[in-house]
Amino acid sequence: MIDEITLGFILLITLVIAVGALAVVWWVRRSGRGLEWVLLAIPLALGASYLSSFLFRVPDYQAGCAGVCRGWWGHPLPTHISDGVGGAIFLPVGFALNAAAYYVAILLFSIFVALMASYFRWSERGRRWRLFFVIMVVFVPLALAPSWASPPQPNFPLPEQRLVINAERAWRWQLLAKSVSQRRLAAEDVRLHPDGERHRVCFRIYTWFYLPYRRAYVDLEPAGVRATGGGLLPLDASCWIQP
Repeated sequence: MIDEITLGFILLITLVIAVGALAVVWWVRRSGRGLEWVLLAIPLALGASYLSSFLFRVPDYQAGCAGVCRGWWGHPLPTHISDGVGGAIFLPVGFALNAAAYYVAILLFSIFVALMASYFRWSERGRRWRLFFVIMVVFVPLALAPSWASPPQPNFPLPEQRLVINAERAWRWQLLAKSVSQRRLAAEDVRLHPDGERHRVCFRIYTWFYLPYRRAYVDLEPAGVRATGGGLLPLDASCWIQP
C-alpha cells in the first residue's frame, strides 16, 4: 500500500510534468524560435541543478534524531546525501528530478518575462529602457528570491521548531543583528549549549541570489524564549565550538 509521502511525491512529479508540458506547448506555439528556447532551457536547468549543490547545503544534524541524521546538498530536491564523514554521495535520480524542477521553473519564469515584455512593447523600446526592464523584471526578482522562498533546512520536531522560531526572532529584534545583506536564515541544527543548560541554534545565512553568506548562532535561555547571546561566523567555522 502506498503511504502518504510516496503518494504526495507521485502527485508532485505528475504536476511538474503537466505544468512543464503546458509551458513547452506555450513556447512552441508562441513563435518560430520558441522551440530553440525550450531546448536551450535543458542545459540551463542541468546547470542550475549542479549549482544548487554548492549553494544549498544542509550539514549533518542532531535535533530530533537518535544520534546523527545525514544532511544533503541541493534544492528543491537533494542531489547529494551526506556520507557522514564530511563528504557527499551523488544521487543521479535526485539530480535529474531536481533539474526537471528547474526546467519547469525556467520555462514558467521566462513566460512571465515574455508576457511582461509584450505588455510593455519591448520591440518598440530603446536600449536604455530594455536594460531597465531586464534589471527590474529579471534580476531584481531573482535577487529577492530568498525573501519569499525558503532555502532547505531539516524538518525539526515541534520543540526544536519553537526554538528555531524564537532564535530567528531574537536575531532580528532582540540582538538587532540582521543587516540588509542577510536575506534569509536557514536553521542547520539545535543543540544544548556547552554549559548544558541553555540552547544553541545554528543558522546558515543567505544573501542576494541565494548566495551563502555566513553562519550565525543564537544562544537561548533554558526556557528557550529569549536570547542570551549570539554571533556571526565564517561559513567554514562551527557553531558548536564557540564559548
